[in-house]
Amino acid sequence: MSTKQPQRKISKEGLWKKMDANTTLLESSAFRWTVRVFGYSALLYAAVVILNYDSGDLEPLSPAHLHSVVANLKNPALIAGISLPILGLIASHLRSLQTKKQIETQQDQNVFSNYLAHRDQFNKFMDEENPLTNVSSISKWEMYGRLFSTSEKGNFKVSSTLVRFFETLPKRLDILRKKIESTTYNEQTNWIEVEDLFDDLEWDFRDYTQAVFSDDLDRELFLSKLEKRIDKHIVCVNSLHECSNFHSAQLEENSLWAIQEKYVQCKSVLRPKSLKERLFHAIKTAAIPKEIFVSTDGERESELKGKLLYENLCMGGDDHKIVITKEISEVIDGNFTEEEKKAVRRVLPPAVNIYLHASKS
Repeated sequence: MSTKQPQRKISKEGLWKKMDANTTLLESSAFRWTVRVFGYSALLYAAVVILNYDSGDLEPLSPAHLHSVVANLKNPALIAGISLPILGLIASHLRSLQTKKQIETQQDQNVFSNYLAHRDQFNKFMDEENPLTNVSSISKWEMYGRLFSTSEKGNFKVSSTLVRFFETLPKRLDILRKKIESTTYNEQTNWIEVEDLFDDLEWDFRDYTQAVFSDDLDRELFLSKLEKRIDKHIVCVNSLHECSNFHSAQLEENSLWAIQEKYVQCKSVLRPKSLKERLFHAIKTAAIPKEIFVSTDGERESELKGKLLYENLCMGGDDHKIVITKEISEVIDGNFTEEEKKAVRRVLPPAVNIYLHASKS
């Protein structure tokens, strides 16, 4: 019974070792094969010449005999000599590969050193300036990785997604402002789209800062909450701009100014609506209380007077100058029936009723 002997496999690398920077000249297959081809060819040619050599009448080992032998071996020597420039080219090529490898290694070391220096400067900046104090508790290491994700490769440009976010933010804020303008303040069912726009913006902010925008505002009225969320947006924008430009101006100042201007426009639209929402809430609670809130007209009137005084002061008025008369009037006319308006007038402070009556007449 015959058994097949396993065939010995010779790897391609064993026959042909690719030349690279880690290969020595003697290890190079190109060098070895050049020596073999030209060397064996020259030796074979020389053997044929010697075997067929006829010295004639020349005395062996005489100068004339040796001269004749050398003359006949000229062609084999020429074949062997041809290999020398080829071997020189191979050695030169290998040297260039090694030089290239050294340059690449040095460049890698420089890139890594620059990366460490850049990150160290960012950490010092964060420790000294701490621009995220009122924004987030994200670590400076994580913040650096999010802003400069390609820095380990020597590219210290700020994240391209953050650049696009800054570029597109003014347009998104224009859409938000128009949506706020077209929405009725006291119909909160119409504010779902506005809330969605805020959520989309805040998801993008969270991608960089992990900031929280509404958890601490749960007790605020809807419009007041949006106004305060805008304030936090602006803080986030300023912080991201400051962190990104700590070393060089990569986010333009013009983009920051444009974003801040758009947010101011949103607040200018939102603030009167927010004021009306608060007035509506305060007047309705005082004039038409639910059964669980048992209190006298005097107590409700006193509480409402305090709230109206506070809003009036915030808008620049005082006890002798009521500057929110128009807003109070619009809230009453747009949200209460004729029967409810009688209850409203009973709890409004007399001074407000006088101003309302005067403004209508």
